[in-house]
Amino acid sequence: MRYFISAFVAVFMVSSQAFAAPDNSADSLMDFVKDRYSVMLDIVNKHNANKDKMRTELRKAMDTFVDFDEMAQRTLAGHWDTLNKKQRSNFVAEFKPMLQRTYIKKFDGDTAFTIEYRGDPEFDDKGTAMVRSVIRVGKSSADVDYAFHVKKGKFLAYDVVIDEISMVRNYRKQFGDIIGKEGFKGLMDRLTKRNQEEAAK
Repeated sequence: MRYFISAFVAVFMVSSQAFAAPDNSADSLMDFVKDRYSVMLDIVNKHNANKDKMRTELRKAMDTFVDFDEMAQRTLAGHWDTLNKKQRSNFVAEFKPMLQRTYIKKFDGDTAFTIEYRGDPEFDDKGTAMVRSVIRVGKSSADVDYAFHVKKGKFLAYDVVIDEISMVRNYRKQFGDIIGKEGFKGLMDRLTKRNQEEAAK
């Protein structure tokens, strides 16, 4: 179930196209989310017979529509402030394909699912918002909450919380442990090696 939910998250995020927000109202964000859900179904239906093509298109979409810079900064938290511009750029360059690969490879377009929304979007005074939902697959279900912020007048997805587990916080813990033992270079060496191994397959 969690593998499928992770796959759903990937598709939702790749369909989280930068959305011009005339206001930060709950109705505006909810309309956007429902529209993206419709786009998600179109992607699944269009490329269901060709999984390689589907993954390629989703990867391109993620590169365009997900705020990887924000995700990277929030993932490294305090460590981000210790990095110079080049180090930050290099981290994003390695972090992005890892995220794409982690979720897209688990996608199964043959699995039917439904989505229900839990209340209206919740905004805070920091300019971020949460859209809470329940994803159902057969008799299984999971709470899936999407975190958005507004950048240059547009809503962008920067985190997903599955059954109260934040994707960003999860990676923050893993990467923080590695940095603590091996330093930032150790983390980069691991990410680079893994990406190279996957690219060679």
